[in-house]
Amino acid sequence: MTCPFLKEAEVAYCQSAAVRTLIPLAQAEGALEKCSSPEHVTCSWYQAQPGHAGDAGVCPHLRQSLMQYCAAAPVTKFIPYSESLLSRCGNESYRYCEAYLKMAHPGTAESGDELPAPEWLLYTPNHMWLDVGGDEVCHAGIDSFLGRVLGKIDAVTYVHPKGQQRPTVVLTVRGIDLELVFPNPFRVTACNLHLRANPSRITAEPYTGGWLFEGTASPETTAHLRPGAEVKGWMQEEARRMNQYLQEYAGVAADGGLFTRDLAAHLPRAAMLALFHEFFSPFASEESGL
Repeated sequence: MTCPFLKEAEVAYCQSAAVRTLIPLAQAEGALEKCSSPEHVTCSWYQAQPGHAGDAGVCPHLRQSLMQYCAAAPVTKFIPYSESLLSRCGNESYRYCEAYLKMAHPGTAESGDELPAPEWLLYTPNHMWLDVGGDEVCHAGIDSFLGRVLGKIDAVTYVHPKGQQRPTVVLTVRGIDLELVFPNPFRVTACNLHLRANPSRITAEPYTGGWLFEGTASPETTAHLRPGAEVKGWMQEEARRMNQYLQEYAGVAADGGLFTRDLAAHLPRAAMLALFHEFFSPFASEESGL
């Protein structure tokens, strides 16, 4: 499946010009009048080329080509049609493209729910999500539960940006480096490098602009993951378990409601590291009996 904002256009250009200007034929109007008539012999670029004296009709240096472009981008950039499949526009990766998200945000998290969890995603026991497209292209990030705990993220560091692996990222929160590991392996093809400049998007837009990894899934990538239809009840149980943990091990009072947002800001370093290991390590499922 290709991006709905990926459009095609037939363009014309001068093969001999020093700077190649692509002119959409649908918008050309009089721009190509000289090139497509005997008047082309007066063009300086034509006169600079040997061997065409006396050419009549259309300029021999006028070329036409089929191009593609992104209708959602602020500046139109034409891409040769043959290269479209090499870009994210030609497969389901487009759903996490910056331009696509701005123009066609699916409205996943803006529901008023304090712990939103889109049902079409798969969730790991340590609160990450996986989205696998029909072409096996996948994306992964953190869920809203983990985002609520972390609050403001100061920096993001990818341990291995590409390759077959259990994708790992280091999130720095208030001077504490927290290593987050996706529990199942897949081939990472790209990381969301935009987050290096604006890591706050990881928690502000966990299911869209805050995605962490892009890759290619295999059967083992989805093993033991929880379908989105079952996540609401699980997150409620996790919130109850979090309140119990805070009371028993962190010495933080809890009133039985949802734990405070930006929890990491209210815990000392040792308590935060212990809590992170309990809930968000790759083996959190085994330790909690899930």
